[in-house]
Amino acid sequence: MKQLIVLGVVLIALFAFYSNSNKTKKVVSNDGLKAGDLLISSEKFNVNDISVLKITDSNDSVHLVREDGAWTVANRDNYKADFSKISRVLKKLIGLEVAEQLRVGPKNYSRFDLNSPAEGKAIKVDLIKGGEKQAQIELLIGKAFRGATVDSGQQGGGNGKYLRLGDNGKQVFIVEDSLYDIESTSSGWLEKSPFAIDKPKDVSVTHSDEVKLNFIRTEEGSDATLEGTGEDEELNTSNTSSIVSPFANFSFKDVVVGEKAKPENTGLDKPVQVAVSTFDGFNYEITLGKGEGENVDSAAQEASLSTATYYLSYTVEAKFPKLELQPREPQDDETVKDDASEEDKSKALDLKKTRDNEDKENQQKEYDEKKKSWQEKLEKEKSFVGTIYEVDSWSAEKFFMKREDLVKKKEVEENGEGQANPLGTPPDNKNAIPGLPGGLIPGISP
Repeated sequence: MKQLIVLGVVLIALFAFYSNSNKTKKVVSNDGLKAGDLLISSEKFNVNDISVLKITDSNDSVHLVREDGAWTVANRDNYKADFSKISRVLKKLIGLEVAEQLRVGPKNYSRFDLNSPAEGKAIKVDLIKGGEKQAQIELLIGKAFRGATVDSGQQGGGNGKYLRLGDNGKQVFIVEDSLYDIESTSSGWLEKSPFAIDKPKDVSVTHSDEVKLNFIRTEEGSDATLEGTGEDEELNTSNTSSIVSPFANFSFKDVVVGEKAKPENTGLDKPVQVAVSTFDGFNYEITLGKGEGENVDSAAQEASLSTATYYLSYTVEAKFPKLELQPREPQDDETVKDDASEEDKSKALDLKKTRDNEDKENQQKEYDEKKKSWQEKLEKEKSFVGTIYEVDSWSAEKFFMKREDLVKKKEVEENGEGQANPLGTPPDNKNAIPGLPGGLIPGISP
Protein backbone atom coordinates (compact mmCIF):
# COMPACT_ATOMS: atom_id res chain seq x y z
CA MET A 1 0.00 0.00 0.00
CA LYS A 2 2.84 2.39 0.88
CA GLN A 3 4.47 1.68 -2.46
CA LEU A 4 1.22 2.40 -4.29
CA ILE A 5 0.83 5.70 -2.44
CA VAL A 6 4.42 6.73 -3.26
CA LEU A 7 3.90 5.77 -6.92
CA GLY A 8 0.68 7.83 -7.06
CA VAL A 9 2.44 10.89 -5.61
CA VAL A 10 5.26 10.53 -8.15
CA LEU A 11 2.78 10.29 -11.03
CA ILE A 12 0.93 13.40 -9.86
CA ALA A 13 4.22 15.30 -9.54
CA LEU A 14 5.33 14.24 -13.03
CA PHE A 15 1.97 15.31 -14.52
CA ALA A 16 2.20 18.71 -12.82
CA PHE A 17 5.77 19.18 -14.05
CA TYR A 18 4.83 18.25 -17.63
CA SER A 19 1.84 20.59 -17.64
CA ASN A 20 3.91 23.52 -16.39
CA SER A 21 6.74 22.90 -18.86
CA ASN A 22 4.43 22.57 -21.88
CA LYS A 23 2.68 25.94 -21.92
CA THR A 24 1.66 25.60 -25.57
CA LYS A 25 -0.28 22.38 -25.21
CA LYS A 26 -3.38 22.53 -27.47
CA VAL A 27 -6.45 22.48 -25.26
CA VAL A 28 -9.94 23.86 -25.52
CA SER A 29 -10.19 26.61 -22.93
CA ASN A 30 -13.11 27.00 -20.59
CA ASP A 31 -12.93 30.77 -20.97
CA GLY A 32 -11.91 33.17 -23.77
CA LEU A 33 -12.31 32.42 -27.48
CA LYS A 34 -12.56 28.90 -28.82
CA ALA A 35 -12.67 27.20 -32.23
CA GLY A 36 -15.41 28.58 -34.46
CA ASP A 37 -15.62 31.95 -32.69
CA LEU A 38 -15.04 35.18 -34.58
CA LEU A 39 -11.71 36.66 -33.63
CA ILE A 40 -13.20 40.16 -33.73
CA SER A 41 -16.78 40.54 -32.53
CA SER A 42 -19.02 41.85 -35.29
CA GLU A 43 -21.18 43.48 -32.62
CA LYS A 44 -18.30 45.70 -31.53
CA PHE A 45 -16.69 46.28 -34.92
CA ASN A 46 -18.39 46.66 -38.28
CA VAL A 47 -16.41 47.10 -41.50
CA ASN A 48 -18.19 50.34 -42.34
CA ASP A 49 -17.39 51.82 -38.92
CA ILE A 50 -13.60 51.50 -39.26
CA SER A 51 -11.96 54.85 -40.02
CA VAL A 52 -8.27 54.09 -39.46
CA LEU A 53 -6.12 51.11 -40.39
CA LYS A 54 -2.49 51.01 -39.25
CA ILE A 55 -0.09 48.21 -40.16
CA THR A 56 3.37 48.11 -38.57
CA ASP A 57 6.29 45.72 -38.61
CA SER A 58 9.89 46.04 -37.48
CA ASN A 59 10.94 47.73 -40.75
CA ASP A 60 8.06 49.90 -41.93
CA SER A 61 4.52 51.10 -41.31
CA VAL A 62 1.54 52.43 -43.23
CA HIS A 63 -1.24 54.67 -41.94
CA LEU A 64 -4.56 54.51 -43.83
CA VAL A 65 -7.36 56.95 -43.06
CA ARG A 66 -10.98 57.21 -44.23
CA GLU A 67 -12.49 60.67 -44.55
CA ASP A 68 -15.75 61.53 -46.29
CA GLY A 69 -15.99 57.96 -47.54
CA ALA A 70 -12.58 58.01 -49.27
CA TRP A 71 -9.47 56.17 -48.08
CA THR A 72 -6.05 57.84 -48.28
CA VAL A 73 -2.47 56.95 -47.33
CA ALA A 74 -1.69 59.48 -44.58
CA ASN A 75 2.07 58.97 -44.68
CA ARG A 76 2.10 59.68 -48.43
CA ASP A 77 0.54 63.15 -48.18
CA ASN A 78 -2.95 61.64 -48.23
CA TYR A 79 -2.52 60.12 -51.68
CA LYS A 80 -5.55 58.07 -52.72
CA ALA A 81 -5.50 54.53 -51.37
CA ASP A 82 -6.49 51.34 -53.17
CA PHE A 83 -10.09 51.06 -51.99
CA SER A 84 -10.63 47.54 -53.33
CA LYS A 85 -7.63 46.23 -51.41
CA ILE A 86 -8.61 47.97 -48.18
CA SER A 87 -12.16 46.68 -48.46
CA ARG A 88 -10.93 43.14 -49.08
CA VAL A 89 -8.53 43.22 -46.11
CA LEU A 90 -11.05 44.70 -43.67
CA LYS A 91 -13.71 42.15 -44.58
CA LYS A 92 -11.16 39.39 -44.15
CA LEU A 93 -10.04 40.62 -40.72
CA ILE A 94 -13.57 41.13 -39.42
CA GLY A 95 -14.57 37.68 -40.67
CA LEU A 96 -11.62 35.72 -39.23
CA GLU A 97 -12.65 32.62 -37.30
CA VAL A 98 -10.60 30.81 -34.69
CA ALA A 99 -9.49 27.43 -36.06
CA GLU A 100 -7.69 26.51 -32.84
CA GLN A 101 -6.56 28.25 -29.67
CA LEU A 102 -3.46 27.71 -27.53
CA ARG A 103 -2.87 28.57 -23.90
CA VAL A 104 0.22 30.76 -24.28
CA GLY A 105 1.62 33.48 -22.04
CA PRO A 106 3.77 36.49 -23.00
CA LYS A 107 7.06 34.74 -22.24
CA ASN A 108 6.36 32.26 -25.08
CA TYR A 109 5.25 34.77 -27.75
CA SER A 110 8.64 34.61 -29.46
CA ARG A 111 8.04 30.96 -30.37
CA PHE A 112 5.26 32.14 -32.69
CA ASP A 113 6.87 35.45 -33.81
CA LEU A 114 4.20 37.26 -31.84
CA ASN A 115 6.29 39.78 -29.93
CA SER A 116 5.43 43.38 -30.84
CA PRO A 117 7.33 44.94 -33.80
CA ALA A 118 9.44 46.98 -31.40
CA GLU A 119 10.67 43.75 -29.78
CA GLY A 120 10.17 41.03 -32.35
CA LYS A 121 8.81 39.97 -35.74
CA ALA A 122 5.03 40.34 -35.45
CA ILE A 123 2.99 42.48 -37.84
CA LYS A 124 0.77 44.75 -35.75
CA VAL A 125 -2.62 45.75 -37.15
CA ASP A 126 -4.59 48.53 -35.46
CA LEU A 127 -8.27 48.89 -36.33
CA ILE A 128 -9.78 52.13 -35.10
CA LYS A 129 -13.46 52.96 -35.11
CA GLY A 130 -14.34 56.66 -35.30
CA GLY A 131 -16.85 58.59 -33.31
CA GLU A 132 -16.84 60.59 -30.11
CA LYS A 133 -15.24 57.71 -28.23
CA GLN A 134 -12.73 55.92 -30.40
CA ALA A 135 -12.56 52.15 -30.07
CA GLN A 136 -9.48 50.25 -31.06
CA ILE A 137 -8.54 46.64 -31.67
CA GLU A 138 -4.91 45.57 -31.77
CA LEU A 139 -4.16 42.40 -33.69
CA LEU A 140 -0.69 40.85 -33.96
CA ILE A 141 0.12 38.43 -36.78
CA GLY A 142 2.93 35.93 -36.30
CA LYS A 143 4.55 33.19 -38.30
CA ALA A 144 2.84 30.80 -40.71
CA PHE A 145 1.06 27.68 -39.51
CA ARG A 146 0.92 24.80 -42.02
CA GLY A 147 -0.19 21.89 -39.89
CA ALA A 148 -3.56 20.31 -39.11
CA THR A 149 -5.88 21.97 -36.60
CA VAL A 150 -7.42 19.58 -34.07
CA ASP A 151 -10.44 21.63 -33.14
CA SER A 152 -11.50 22.42 -36.70
CA GLY A 153 -10.80 18.97 -38.12
CA GLN A 154 -8.82 20.46 -41.03
CA GLN A 155 -6.10 18.46 -42.72
CA GLY A 156 -2.44 19.52 -42.64
CA GLY A 157 -0.65 21.53 -45.30
CA GLY A 158 -2.88 24.62 -45.09
CA ASN A 159 -1.79 28.26 -45.16
CA GLY A 160 -2.62 29.48 -41.70
CA LYS A 161 -1.22 32.06 -39.30
CA TYR A 162 -0.62 32.42 -35.59
CA LEU A 163 -2.34 35.50 -34.17
CA ARG A 164 -3.04 37.15 -30.85
CA LEU A 165 -5.18 40.03 -29.67
CA GLY A 166 -3.41 42.85 -27.87
CA ASP A 167 -5.80 42.82 -24.90
CA ASN A 168 -5.70 39.02 -24.50
CA GLY A 169 -2.51 37.91 -22.75
CA LYS A 170 -3.55 34.28 -22.27
CA GLN A 171 -4.35 32.93 -25.73
CA VAL A 172 -2.73 32.52 -29.13
CA PHE A 173 -4.95 31.64 -32.07
CA ILE A 174 -4.55 29.77 -35.33
CA VAL A 175 -6.56 31.02 -38.31
CA GLU A 176 -6.88 29.29 -41.66
CA ASP A 177 -5.81 32.23 -43.82
CA SER A 178 -2.35 33.29 -44.97
CA LEU A 179 -3.30 37.01 -44.75
CA TYR A 180 -0.85 37.49 -47.63
CA ASP A 181 -2.00 41.00 -48.60
CA ILE A 182 -1.49 42.57 -45.18
CA GLU A 183 1.75 44.51 -45.66
CA SER A 184 3.42 47.46 -43.98
CA THR A 185 4.89 49.11 -47.10
CA SER A 186 2.97 52.24 -48.10
CA SER A 187 3.55 51.66 -51.83
CA GLY A 188 1.47 48.48 -51.64
CA TRP A 189 -1.65 50.47 -50.66
CA LEU A 190 -1.49 53.28 -53.22
CA GLU A 191 -4.14 53.67 -55.92
CA LYS A 192 -2.60 52.37 -59.14
CA SER A 193 -2.93 53.66 -62.73
CA PRO A 194 -3.47 57.39 -62.08
CA PHE A 195 -3.37 58.04 -65.81
CA ALA A 196 -3.06 56.20 -69.11
CA ILE A 197 -2.32 57.69 -72.52
CA ASP A 198 -4.63 56.21 -75.16
CA LYS A 199 -4.30 56.72 -78.92
CA PRO A 200 -1.22 58.99 -78.94
CA LYS A 201 -0.98 61.33 -81.92
CA ASP A 202 2.00 63.67 -81.59
CA VAL A 203 4.83 63.29 -79.07
CA SER A 204 7.34 66.08 -78.44
CA VAL A 205 10.46 65.43 -76.33
CA THR A 206 12.49 68.43 -75.15
CA HIS A 207 15.80 67.84 -73.35
CA SER A 208 17.25 70.12 -70.69
CA ASP A 209 19.66 71.54 -73.31
CA GLU A 210 16.55 72.55 -75.34
CA VAL A 211 17.12 69.95 -78.06
CA LYS A 212 13.65 69.04 -79.31
CA LEU A 213 12.44 65.88 -81.04
CA ASN A 214 8.97 65.78 -82.62
CA PHE A 215 7.34 62.43 -83.36
CA ILE A 216 4.25 62.68 -85.58
CA ARG A 217 1.46 60.20 -86.32
CA THR A 218 -0.83 61.29 -89.17
CA GLU A 219 -3.68 58.91 -88.47
CA GLU A 220 -4.76 56.56 -85.71
CA GLY A 221 -2.90 53.25 -85.79
CA SER A 222 -0.22 54.40 -88.23
CA ASP A 223 3.52 54.38 -87.54
CA ALA A 224 5.04 57.52 -86.07
CA THR A 225 7.77 59.43 -87.87
CA LEU A 226 10.44 61.76 -86.54
CA GLU A 227 10.37 65.27 -87.92
CA GLY A 228 13.51 66.01 -89.92
CA THR A 229 14.38 62.38 -90.67
CA GLY A 230 16.43 62.06 -93.88
CA GLU A 231 15.64 59.73 -96.78
CA ASP A 232 18.47 57.43 -95.74
CA GLU A 233 17.32 57.32 -92.08
CA GLU A 234 14.71 55.43 -90.13
CA LEU A 235 13.63 55.13 -86.51
CA ASN A 236 15.47 52.70 -84.26
CA THR A 237 12.27 51.06 -83.05
CA SER A 238 14.00 49.20 -80.22
CA ASN A 239 14.56 52.59 -78.57
CA THR A 240 11.60 54.61 -79.85
CA SER A 241 8.68 52.21 -79.30
CA SER A 242 8.16 53.36 -75.70
CA ILE A 243 8.46 57.02 -76.78
CA VAL A 244 5.95 57.08 -79.64
CA SER A 245 3.41 55.12 -77.53
CA PRO A 246 4.21 56.41 -74.04
CA PHE A 247 2.67 55.31 -70.73
CA ALA A 248 -0.25 53.34 -72.13
CA ASN A 249 -0.13 51.32 -68.91
CA PHE A 250 1.54 53.69 -66.45
CA SER A 251 2.90 52.05 -63.34
CA PHE A 252 5.10 53.36 -60.55
CA LYS A 253 7.15 52.20 -57.60
CA ASP A 254 6.13 54.76 -55.01
CA VAL A 255 4.90 58.28 -54.38
CA VAL A 256 7.66 60.68 -53.37
CA VAL A 257 7.01 63.15 -50.53
CA GLY A 258 8.94 65.38 -48.15
CA GLU A 259 12.64 66.09 -48.52
CA LYS A 260 13.05 63.40 -51.16
CA ALA A 261 10.59 65.22 -53.46
CA LYS A 262 12.75 68.33 -53.82
CA PRO A 263 13.73 69.02 -57.47
CA GLU A 264 17.45 68.70 -56.77
CA ASN A 265 16.86 65.22 -55.36
CA THR A 266 14.64 63.98 -58.18
CA GLY A 267 16.40 65.53 -61.17
CA LEU A 268 13.26 67.54 -61.93
CA ASP A 269 15.34 70.71 -61.79
CA LYS A 270 16.89 69.61 -65.12
CA PRO A 271 14.04 67.62 -66.63
CA VAL A 272 13.08 66.14 -69.93
CA GLN A 273 9.71 67.57 -70.98
CA VAL A 274 7.33 65.33 -72.90
CA ALA A 275 4.19 66.75 -74.54
CA VAL A 276 1.67 64.23 -75.86
CA SER A 277 -1.55 64.92 -77.76
CA THR A 278 -4.04 62.13 -78.49
CA PHE A 279 -6.68 61.50 -81.13
CA ASP A 280 -9.32 61.79 -78.37
CA GLY A 281 -8.31 65.36 -77.56
CA PHE A 282 -6.21 64.78 -74.41
CA ASN A 283 -3.05 66.82 -73.93
CA TYR A 284 -0.44 65.65 -71.42
CA GLU A 285 2.59 67.56 -70.15
CA ILE A 286 4.96 65.05 -68.56
CA THR A 287 8.08 66.05 -66.63
CA LEU A 288 10.78 63.40 -66.19
CA GLY A 289 13.79 63.62 -63.90
CA LYS A 290 16.80 61.35 -63.41
CA GLY A 291 17.95 60.96 -59.82
CA GLU A 292 20.91 59.17 -58.34
CA GLY A 293 22.60 56.22 -59.99
CA GLU A 294 23.76 55.39 -63.49
CA ASN A 295 22.63 53.10 -66.28
CA VAL A 296 25.13 50.34 -66.93
CA ASP A 297 25.40 48.78 -70.38
CA SER A 298 28.59 46.84 -70.85
CA ALA A 299 29.50 44.16 -73.35
CA ALA A 300 31.51 42.51 -70.60
CA GLN A 301 28.30 41.83 -68.66
CA GLU A 302 25.67 39.28 -69.48
CA ALA A 303 22.84 41.80 -69.23
CA SER A 304 22.27 45.52 -68.98
CA LEU A 305 21.85 46.72 -65.43
CA SER A 306 20.29 49.94 -64.22
CA THR A 307 20.78 51.53 -60.84
CA ALA A 308 19.40 54.90 -61.92
CA THR A 309 16.23 56.23 -60.35
CA TYR A 310 13.66 58.17 -62.37
CA TYR A 311 10.84 60.47 -61.32
CA LEU A 312 7.72 61.73 -63.08
CA SER A 313 5.00 64.31 -62.64
CA TYR A 314 2.30 65.33 -65.10
CA THR A 315 -0.58 67.65 -65.96
CA VAL A 316 -3.50 66.94 -68.28
CA GLU A 317 -6.07 68.98 -70.17
CA ALA A 318 -8.50 68.02 -72.91
CA LYS A 319 -10.47 69.48 -75.79
CA PHE A 320 -12.66 66.68 -77.05
CA PRO A 321 -13.33 66.31 -80.79
CA LYS A 322 -16.77 67.34 -82.00
CA LEU A 323 -19.21 64.87 -83.50
CA GLU A 324 -18.82 64.43 -87.25
CA LEU A 325 -21.81 62.56 -88.63
CA GLN A 326 -20.80 59.87 -91.07
CA PRO A 327 -22.98 59.23 -94.14
CA ARG A 328 -25.08 56.11 -94.08
CA GLU A 329 -24.96 53.52 -96.84
CA PRO A 330 -28.49 53.33 -98.34
CA GLN A 331 -30.19 49.94 -98.54
CA ASP A 332 -31.76 48.41 -101.64
CA ASP A 333 -35.37 49.07 -100.64
CA GLU A 334 -34.69 52.81 -100.31
CA THR A 335 -34.15 53.29 -104.04
CA VAL A 336 -36.79 52.98 -106.78
CA LYS A 337 -36.73 53.14 -110.54
CA ASP A 338 -37.59 56.35 -112.36
CA ASP A 339 -40.81 54.82 -113.73
CA ALA A 340 -42.01 53.77 -110.26
CA SER A 341 -45.31 55.09 -109.02
CA GLU A 342 -45.47 58.20 -106.89
CA GLU A 343 -46.70 56.07 -104.00
CA ASP A 344 -43.63 53.79 -104.17
CA LYS A 345 -41.32 56.80 -104.43
CA SER A 346 -42.95 58.38 -101.41
CA LYS A 347 -42.62 55.16 -99.36
CA ALA A 348 -38.94 54.82 -100.28
CA LEU A 349 -38.27 58.44 -99.37
CA ASP A 350 -40.04 58.10 -96.02
CA LEU A 351 -38.11 54.91 -95.29
CA LYS A 352 -34.82 56.66 -96.08
CA LYS A 353 -35.65 59.62 -93.83
CA THR A 354 -36.60 57.31 -90.97
CA ARG A 355 -33.39 55.32 -91.23
CA ASP A 356 -31.29 58.48 -91.61
CA ASN A 357 -32.77 59.85 -88.40
CA GLU A 358 -32.20 56.57 -86.58
CA ASP A 359 -28.61 56.47 -87.76
CA LYS A 360 -28.01 60.06 -86.62
CA GLU A 361 -29.51 59.26 -83.22
CA ASN A 362 -27.28 56.19 -82.87
CA GLN A 363 -24.18 58.16 -83.82
CA GLN A 364 -25.12 60.90 -81.37
CA LYS A 365 -25.75 58.36 -78.60
CA GLU A 366 -22.41 56.66 -79.26
CA TYR A 367 -20.63 60.02 -79.23
CA ASP A 368 -22.33 61.08 -75.98
CA GLU A 369 -21.22 57.84 -74.31
CA LYS A 370 -17.65 58.37 -75.50
CA LYS A 371 -17.67 61.97 -74.31
CA LYS A 372 -18.94 60.89 -70.90
CA SER A 373 -16.15 58.32 -70.55
CA TRP A 374 -13.61 60.95 -71.70
CA GLN A 375 -14.88 63.39 -69.10
CA GLU A 376 -14.72 60.79 -66.33
CA LYS A 377 -11.19 59.86 -67.40
CA LEU A 378 -10.14 63.51 -67.39
CA GLU A 379 -11.58 64.16 -63.92
CA LYS A 380 -9.88 61.08 -62.48
CA GLU A 381 -6.50 61.90 -64.03
CA LYS A 382 -6.69 65.53 -62.90
CA SER A 383 -7.14 64.38 -59.30
CA PHE A 384 -3.58 62.97 -59.32
CA VAL A 385 -1.92 66.01 -60.93
CA GLY A 386 1.00 67.39 -58.93
CA THR A 387 2.08 64.06 -57.47
CA ILE A 388 5.71 63.03 -57.94
CA TYR A 389 6.14 59.35 -58.77
CA GLU A 390 9.20 57.17 -58.62
CA VAL A 391 9.04 55.08 -61.80
CA ASP A 392 10.84 52.05 -63.20
CA SER A 393 13.89 52.80 -65.31
CA TRP A 394 12.58 50.83 -68.30
CA SER A 395 9.61 53.20 -68.65
CA ALA A 396 11.64 56.42 -68.49
CA GLU A 397 15.25 55.94 -69.63
CA LYS A 398 14.51 56.00 -73.38
CA PHE A 399 13.29 59.62 -73.16
CA PHE A 400 16.78 60.70 -72.10
CA MET A 401 18.41 59.30 -75.24
CA LYS A 402 19.81 61.63 -77.89
CA ARG A 403 18.85 61.70 -81.56
CA GLU A 404 21.73 59.43 -82.59
CA ASP A 405 20.30 56.71 -80.33
CA LEU A 406 16.81 57.04 -81.81
CA VAL A 407 17.64 57.14 -85.53
CA LYS A 408 19.68 54.75 -87.63
CA LYS A 409 20.76 54.50 -91.25
CA LYS A 410 18.51 52.48 -93.52
CA GLU A 411 19.87 49.11 -94.43
CA VAL A 412 20.79 48.95 -98.14
CA GLU A 413 20.23 45.62 -99.87
CA GLU A 414 23.47 44.43 -101.40
CA ASN A 415 23.89 42.45 -104.67
CA GLY A 416 20.67 43.78 -106.04
CA GLU A 417 21.42 42.47 -109.55
CA GLY A 418 22.22 39.02 -108.30
CA GLN A 419 19.13 39.00 -106.10
CA ALA A 420 16.86 39.93 -109.00
CA ASN A 421 18.48 37.26 -111.23
CA PRO A 422 19.78 34.69 -108.74
CA LEU A 423 20.36 31.84 -111.21
CA GLY A 424 22.29 33.88 -113.74
CA THR A 425 19.67 33.77 -116.54
CA PRO A 426 20.64 36.10 -119.37
CA PRO A 427 18.46 39.19 -118.94
CA ASP A 428 17.57 39.37 -122.67
CA ASN A 429 16.65 35.69 -123.00
CA LYS A 430 12.89 35.52 -123.48
CA ASN A 431 12.99 31.73 -123.57
CA ALA A 432 14.35 31.45 -120.04
CA ILE A 433 12.44 29.32 -117.56
CA PRO A 434 12.78 30.71 -113.99
CA GLY A 435 14.40 28.25 -111.65
CA LEU A 436 16.19 26.12 -114.29
CA PRO A 437 19.99 26.27 -114.25
CA GLY A 438 21.04 28.14 -117.33
CA GLY A 439 17.43 29.05 -117.96
CA LEU A 440 17.37 27.70 -121.58
CA ILE A 441 14.84 25.33 -123.11
CA PRO A 442 16.67 22.55 -124.93
CA GLY A 443 16.23 22.69 -128.72
CA ILE A 444 15.26 26.35 -128.82
CA SER A 445 17.91 28.81 -129.93
CA PRO A 446 18.32 32.02 -128.01
